[in-house]
Amino acid sequence: MRKVKKIALILSIILLYTVFAGSLSASAAFKPKFTLHSEGVYMVNTDTDIVVVSKNADKKMYPASTTKIMTCLVALEEVKDFNAYVYCPYAAYNEFSGSNPNFGGGVSNADIQPLQNNLTYMDALYALMVRSACEAANIIAYNVGGESIENFVRMMNEKAAAIGCRNTHFSNPHGLFDENNYTTPYDMYLITKYAIDNYPRFMDICDTYSYEMPPNENNPDGYLIAHTNKMMQPTSEYYYEGVHGIKTGSIDRYYYKNEDGTFNYDNVEYGSRALVTTAEKDGFHYIIVSMGAPYCNPDGTSTETLLSFTDHINLYDWAFNEFEYALVINKNEQISQIEVDKGKNADKVGLIVTENFYTLLPKSLDTSTIQKICTKNAEELEAPVEKGAEMGMLELRLNGETLTKMKLVTEKHIDLDMAEYYKEKIMNVIETPQFVAIVILLVVLIILFIITSSIRNSHNRRVAEMQRRRKIGMAPQKKKNIRRR
Repeated sequence: MRKVKKIALILSIILLYTVFAGSLSASAAFKPKFTLHSEGVYMVNTDTDIVVVSKNADKKMYPASTTKIMTCLVALEEVKDFNAYVYCPYAAYNEFSGSNPNFGGGVSNADIQPLQNNLTYMDALYALMVRSACEAANIIAYNVGGESIENFVRMMNEKAAAIGCRNTHFSNPHGLFDENNYTTPYDMYLITKYAIDNYPRFMDICDTYSYEMPPNENNPDGYLIAHTNKMMQPTSEYYYEGVHGIKTGSIDRYYYKNEDGTFNYDNVEYGSRALVTTAEKDGFHYIIVSMGAPYCNPDGTSTETLLSFTDHINLYDWAFNEFEYALVINKNEQISQIEVDKGKNADKVGLIVTENFYTLLPKSLDTSTIQKICTKNAEELEAPVEKGAEMGMLELRLNGETLTKMKLVTEKHIDLDMAEYYKEKIMNVIETPQFVAIVILLVVLIILFIITSSIRNSHNRRVAEMQRRRKIGMAPQKKKNIRRR
């Protein structure tokens, strides 16, 4: 007899099918067919949170001015009144006039003047994200950090840790080269996605193509600043319709320090470019973080193209042309079955999902390459079974990544077969040792009854015969004496 398993089976995983067929295997589903110049890339479809490209995603790299994304995030979190004026101290400018050779290639700025008294937090944030102004980064840090840039940097690192960054450390708010200012493409994605999801003002700022700054002594009538992301500039060869923000970053050379803190001018490396953008087209949305695109050719000459922009353009073209939302699981599709004990006209019940599941897939991918893994809560059920009872989980995997997990429920109601129920009850009684002993005892008693009844009946017949003879006057016959001669 089958018995219901009352304890759920842990990890009772059944691989329903894994078919590798079609024009594109699952392992190559999201592999671009072109060269990526950037050393690290992390690209995500934000509609599904599917990672489309991951190249050296956890490698520590220099973020350059994409550092300012974290600077902006902390300011958005801490500032209460964005129309309040900020103080523009010389302390925000001093490091740029020193002898640090990493600043020799020019420090990006928005022409904010020291001691300028009409700059608001909002002005400073636009200068930070639109023009990539390093003095704006220090001004924000000084004011938000309680007149301490170092304190603000500590806040940046604390926030990075709180978001979930594991390979990030900031040493300044502007991103100019320092060996201790590093992150990874994945960590920068976490920072960017957090800013987008939690602060609507973030995208309002970094998706602005141009912004009018307040007047100062160098610009008495005010002046416009334009975004450094050429993919947003309609007249640029890198213009890409649908791109929104977010931040560029570039370092022409890396000068490392000696053990005594002085710069080693003989140990110089050509720099790199970083870029963080988001784009949407036809209902599809992506974020790309790239780092380590070459700033110069191997001989030190400038590259003919800005390869960070080239990488993003190629990636967006590829994604928008090659991917689609595909129906992978139909609502009410039967995924598996569970046996049912004593079910009326049914010995199994189907397990189904209760909603359709769409996901992003290459148009050429055969959806049968997706792994469907069913985890059941039990091997068998006992009738009656209710329709819609939760009985496990369905996990869909592609290329080793979990696409989703869906509840499995029973497909229909199954009544209890009363005949089978009572039959089982009877059989349960019959199979017990007590019942067998009772039957044996009854058999013995019946046999004893038959024997005693037979003896009693024989005795009764003899008594009855004697009474009959007496009644008719017949004496008992005597034996005759026989003499011998």
